[in-house]
Amino acid sequence: MAQDGMLRAVRLAEGLAIPQSNWDEMHLRLPTAGTRLIDGEQHVLLATAGPLRWRIDEATQTLEVDAPASAFMGQRMDLSSTAPRVTRPSAWAPFINYDAQWQHRTGSPAVADALWELGLFGPLGDVSSTGLARSEGHGVRLDTRWQRDDPARLARLRVGDTISQAGSWGRALRYGGVQWGTDFSLQPGFLSFPLPALRGEAALPSTLDVYVNNSQRLQSRLQAGPFDLSELPVVTGQGEIRTVVRDLLGREQVVITPYYVSPALLKPGLSAVSVDVGMEREDYGIVSNRYGRALASLTHRRGITDRFTRELRAEASSDRQAVGAGGWMLWPSLGTASAAAVASHARGKGAGWLLMAGVDRQARDWSGGVQLRHASRGFSQLGMEQGSAPRTVLTASAGTSWRGHSVGVSWAEQRGGRFDSKLAQVNYGRDMGRWGYLGFILLRDFMRGGSGTSMGLSWSRALDERHGMGVSVQRQRALDGGNDNLLQAQVQRNPDFGAGLGYQLLAESGGRQMVQAQWQGQRAVLNGGVARRNQDVETRVGASGGLAWLDGSVFAGRRIDGGIAVVDVGGHAGVRVMHDNQIVASTDKRGRAFVSGLRGYQPNRVGVMAADLPMDVELDALEIQLTPAARSAALIEFPVRRGRAAVLQLIDPAGRALPPGTWLQAVGQTRQFAVGFNGRAFLSGLLPGRSRIHAAWADGRCQFELELPPVSGDDLPDLGTLICRSSPP
Repeated sequence: MAQDGMLRAVRLAEGLAIPQSNWDEMHLRLPTAGTRLIDGEQHVLLATAGPLRWRIDEATQTLEVDAPASAFMGQRMDLSSTAPRVTRPSAWAPFINYDAQWQHRTGSPAVADALWELGLFGPLGDVSSTGLARSEGHGVRLDTRWQRDDPARLARLRVGDTISQAGSWGRALRYGGVQWGTDFSLQPGFLSFPLPALRGEAALPSTLDVYVNNSQRLQSRLQAGPFDLSELPVVTGQGEIRTVVRDLLGREQVVITPYYVSPALLKPGLSAVSVDVGMEREDYGIVSNRYGRALASLTHRRGITDRFTRELRAEASSDRQAVGAGGWMLWPSLGTASAAAVASHARGKGAGWLLMAGVDRQARDWSGGVQLRHASRGFSQLGMEQGSAPRTVLTASAGTSWRGHSVGVSWAEQRGGRFDSKLAQVNYGRDMGRWGYLGFILLRDFMRGGSGTSMGLSWSRALDERHGMGVSVQRQRALDGGNDNLLQAQVQRNPDFGAGLGYQLLAESGGRQMVQAQWQGQRAVLNGGVARRNQDVETRVGASGGLAWLDGSVFAGRRIDGGIAVVDVGGHAGVRVMHDNQIVASTDKRGRAFVSGLRGYQPNRVGVMAADLPMDVELDALEIQLTPAARSAALIEFPVRRGRAAVLQLIDPAGRALPPGTWLQAVGQTRQFAVGFNGRAFLSGLLPGRSRIHAAWADGRCQFELELPPVSGDDLPDLGTLICRSSPP
């Protein structure tokens, strides 16, 4: 590739030497022999530069260098995400969530239930307590806990009621105590599993296009030399990467690389830890404060290689202990294989063991898996009652799809517990485009004999973005030996993202009809329904939402599940507020709006509708982007400036119009306005009284004063022609 310019070349007995600065401009690797100091400047001796040829055209005094791609410096493109930076600290904000239901059935007394949550957002994390109140009995406390996140370390701490991490072979238990562990969701863009890396060479400056399963994921420019692309985001499972390198001469290199990515694996050197210490929760949902035996568990997963991740887990209570090891191995041609071995000891039962093995495959041609779990009679673990768990569990499934058709089969079997079972299922689906979707399912329970067979046929179609309809037929054997046939038809409408109404109409051949609806408002969600079967009528109504105290006021909204914010638009009422381009609220008479559902540790765009503001109001930005914590409260202020606007024509003392593109700026303000053709200009944000305006263009500058007329019905007065007189720099 020809390069313009001149460089100094020094002839030595060992050969030609050129300055290191020119060498670096060509992106060439420094030779292992290093550089040589000539006349106070570092030079590179071409004879020591490895696989590189050169010659000088004496007639034109041109240096020609022939270097292979390996002689250039490598380029590394890392697409991995960084830790999110919380842009707004959480404000103190107590809140309450409620979900109340009232229900009445013919011949029975009415029943009312309510779920509630009391909480507090703050800079030190969030505290919450949930409970259930019943009209038929006393209320019950459910969970009380304090949670604090550390996104930089991908760690989360919980103190109070929580659910233990089960690992690959444990059981998830409710307990009260302390939980600390790794949580990759605290960095939403972080990918914990190994991703494919691409390597190649470009002989000339080129462009790089990367396609994953025929979908373009990256386009970039390359300098000559080797390149290394890491952390390429791909779809999990089996797929194909196509790399296209196109150089300046139009030549293309196409490389197709198959891959298999499994989220069960961890990157080499990456660890995930979970520690649970506390007391097991008993009679959850029935008794408020009943805790049983103490428990402790530790789970540690670590990525060893790109294809192997191991897990170690230990758990213990006062009467039983278990320890085990397992791992996941990637076979790119098949899928992910897993295995685990566990040893246990329990008081009164002695020692026991558990073995697990399985294979899982996710691919475009077919997907499926097999999992086998077998335990000895003496095996015991936390959360396992005596003789309740099956000794052997086998599950298998497989499925494929082609040209709108999909077929799947599955088998599930368990033996050695309180109840043995054998279930087989076959399902088929057909996407018929604008005619909808057709589905068929066949289920067989071998433990029930002939009465254990049921089948169903369904058809559904989307009418538009919100409306849909469907019909289904189900047939199964009744316990008395007859057949139960059920025909069902329904029409539904999904509510809008903002305020809106959703409903469902359903009718069955057995004489049952149901109508239910849900209305989503800015301050609550209301629902209700009526169902009728023969002479029995059931009526239900309910409401859910949240209340929060923030910035000295109480705000009502939908249920508070994520972050919340109060948006202040400078006292202007009726201004619509948007979250990610969806209208979610309007400002009240004080110019403030309540927004819930902010996504934690992710960018959220909150904006206002400019059309709802008066013409004399100016905003520096109509949209603000913030990254809050997962459960936090924020204050968002849109700086509002009031002022009047006017149009005018500007001329110099000689009567010539100021040139187009002249910049105008009022004294004491930062905003600038451009002059158009024939000296016409528009100014806004003008304050009452006289204003001095500076004008500047490429060849000169001037200044003038203007005075706005009294406020009248004309929101945009024309000030006529004004003279701009010269001013010092």
